[in-house]
Amino acid sequence: MTTRTTAGLPFTIEPLVRVNPNEPIQDYETLVNHLHQAAQVEMSTIPMYLYAAYSIQTKGHNQWLPGISAFRTIVAIAIEEMLHLCLVRNLLVALGAGDRITFNDKHFIPSYPSKMLHRVPDLELHLQPCSPELMKDVFLPLELPAEHHAPAQPDQYQTLGQFYRAIEDGLVRVDRAEGSRLWQYAKDSTAWQYQRAYWNRDGGGEPILITDLTTAREALQIVVEQGEGVDPAKATVPIDPVNPTPGLDELSHYARFLRIQQGIEPIGNVRNVPVDPRGRDFDEPAASLAQLFNAAYFYTLAMLDKLYNLPATFAAETASPRYHLERTFVSAMSGLLYSIADLLMQTPATKLRTEPATVPVFAAPTFEFYDFPAEIKKSGSHTMKQHLMWLCNQAIAHFPELGGDNSVHWLIDKMPDIDQISSQPPASRPQPK
Repeated sequence: MTTRTTAGLPFTIEPLVRVNPNEPIQDYETLVNHLHQAAQVEMSTIPMYLYAAYSIQTKGHNQWLPGISAFRTIVAIAIEEMLHLCLVRNLLVALGAGDRITFNDKHFIPSYPSKMLHRVPDLELHLQPCSPELMKDVFLPLELPAEHHAPAQPDQYQTLGQFYRAIEDGLVRVDRAEGSRLWQYAKDSTAWQYQRAYWNRDGGGEPILITDLTTAREALQIVVEQGEGVDPAKATVPIDPVNPTPGLDELSHYARFLRIQQGIEPIGNVRNVPVDPRGRDFDEPAASLAQLFNAAYFYTLAMLDKLYNLPATFAAETASPRYHLERTFVSAMSGLLYSIADLLMQTPATKLRTEPATVPVFAAPTFEFYDFPAEIKKSGSHTMKQHLMWLCNQAIAHFPELGGDNSVHWLIDKMPDIDQISSQPPASRPQPK
């Protein structure tokens, strides 16, 4: 795929191919390119939302305040963004383009600060501690319904809503042109799509198996309605946008961030952590813990990549590595990452201390790409899991809380060794030469 910038935006991920909103999606390759960028956009929100949530000091009075709390609200939104990421990937797999995307890839992930794709005026994305100002200046504009924006300009999409509408229109157009050829891999690909029951107790939606135009449009409907909301005059959207039930609603992301900004969902105490940190900002022992977090985060993404390269099987009395991955992926997202981040944000960042040091500065996750192959070679480990355990053992010397029953060390030990699981990728449509 050709590497270029998109509409002149210095977005710090690649590969990106320029898209032109004045040229409707007419062919398969343009459709796949748009979907690849949609996945990149969804991925760019997840670290940013998790960082804001992790910065909230949950072990205190604020967790008992009325309401769901900003912490639970933002974590639920981040998990829904992970669902959106998987829905887009399901669609790529259904179209025979599953080999075009890898989450654990330095060319796919964002770095921060970074300008948001398909957004006018420019919106910079940052890793920042949670605050009403962050809601007002970044999170709300990011999820702002399309109707609030100025008319489209001729050189790029103005909003994510406009971008997703172009994708849906393109799906219809390409489906009309190609017919059954467009979906020739879809039915058999369902074994490779993410399909288990969803895990978000504070949010809605669920994975959809995509087999045709109808189910593809249903997946896009979830992404758009949960995010900006389908109607800016109505704050709530159905918990199940595909099969709405009267009375079973949730707030859109925009509406939920607005409640945090207005103080309806209390933030509570927030740790003094840096904006857009880098690993080089930290001395030991914070540096080792930050490295462990990055490795755990990208191991989690690698688990998801492996999941998409294993078919779902239900043979009697046969252990399913796919099922194990699905369960431990959820455990890693909810338990492993938060446990490391919470400890990291209690660790002083001495290199960032300001004088006079009246308020201590704490370390924080950097979400920088962790190059497992290179680091495994340095450590003498043999697999990603062994290396993750090695990193944890190094950090335990400074942070004994990482060890013991139901600890980070214990949870890593329960994870699958994905390097030992043979991949069985789904069929893919040949790329043009």
